[in-house]
Amino acid sequence: MPLLLAVTATLLQQSMSYMAALVVPVAAPALADVFDVSVALTGVYMAILYIGSTTTMLFAGGFIRRYGAVRMSQVSLAGMASGLALGLVGEVWGLALGALVIGLSTAFSTPASSDILSRFAPPRHAPLIFSIKQTGVPLGGIIAGFLIPFLAEGHGWQAVFYVPVAICLTMALLMQPLRGLYDGNRDPNFQIRLDAGLKTLRAVVAPGPFRSLTLATFTFCGLQGVFGGFFVAFLVKGLDFSLVAAGAIFAWAQIAAIFGRIFWGWLAGMKPGARPVLATLGLAMGICSMILILVTPGWTAFWVTVIALAYSATAISWHGVILAEISNLSQPRAVATNTGGVLAFATAGQIIYPAIFGALLSLTGGFGVGFVLAGMPAALIGVMFLRRQR
Repeated sequence: MPLLLAVTATLLQQSMSYMAALVVPVAAPALADVFDVSVALTGVYMAILYIGSTTTMLFAGGFIRRYGAVRMSQVSLAGMASGLALGLVGEVWGLALGALVIGLSTAFSTPASSDILSRFAPPRHAPLIFSIKQTGVPLGGIIAGFLIPFLAEGHGWQAVFYVPVAICLTMALLMQPLRGLYDGNRDPNFQIRLDAGLKTLRAVVAPGPFRSLTLATFTFCGLQGVFGGFFVAFLVKGLDFSLVAAGAIFAWAQIAAIFGRIFWGWLAGMKPGARPVLATLGLAMGICSMILILVTPGWTAFWVTVIALAYSATAISWHGVILAEISNLSQPRAVATNTGGVLAFATAGQIIYPAIFGALLSLTGGFGVGFVLAGMPAALIGVMFLRRQR
């Protein structure tokens, strides 16, 4: 029962985190008209959000150790609600400041989840259990893909912020009874030090088992950031889909990621292990991204959806495999810290990739070149993992 409740709670918490990050990118075609800005600035928004996330991620393990994973999950949800509420100011600076607050808040989500599950998941089934928990990310994408366009088209741009704020605050309150179950390992006397961030970085980039995982998360998460930040805008501005239709395709793609995460997690728990699975994922997601340069307004919604499903089933589906591998390689008290360190580089990818993609969109006026350049590093990481199997 504690394991089932832990998976359910962390899955829902994770879904709120990804939903909060996607509210503005999914609504970007509508918000761009309201705020009189280009959708290319979505890249700047994503960069600001993940600068905040990267900063907090380096220290997340210390906060979780002192205050507990559930308490920091609640802080995360309240912070996301505050960041979204800043969008209601109706000014571009409100969106920018809100992006920073959301980023600072979302960083606790995954390390907190890993801290809880690492204590309750049987090691043999850890890849599958972590992957099931990580289906919260595509679930958040499904919510954003269906809900945000519906709110923007039918209830005005303010509703795009009001409703997610209410959802995040409700989830924060619902987690309160779980503190007694899962925050028993907290250490109120633990000292959070500034140099802890540097120690975390050294632990995951120094030669050793974490370096290849760090490189993979950087490229994979960067590609995920491009998909989350620009795919809906690509469908609306590049392929002439309506916002509602584009949001629906995006949401259906997230459903593919739910099944993808469970499948890849199950496969990584089998005899081949995590590394061959990561090789397959890197090659597949790189190809899916690069194919998008060939997609034109003449393509039918069916084939566009097929590519979106394949993209999401790979580029949005790798997390549980890597998180379980980090947990497997870490000492029990270091799971949250090592997870935060590796994911700091993941969020760095989500800063750099969308920013470069947005710049390329402004320079070229098209989305294709950005998708190609974003896909190439992931494919190379796939080759790296393949070579290491020989």
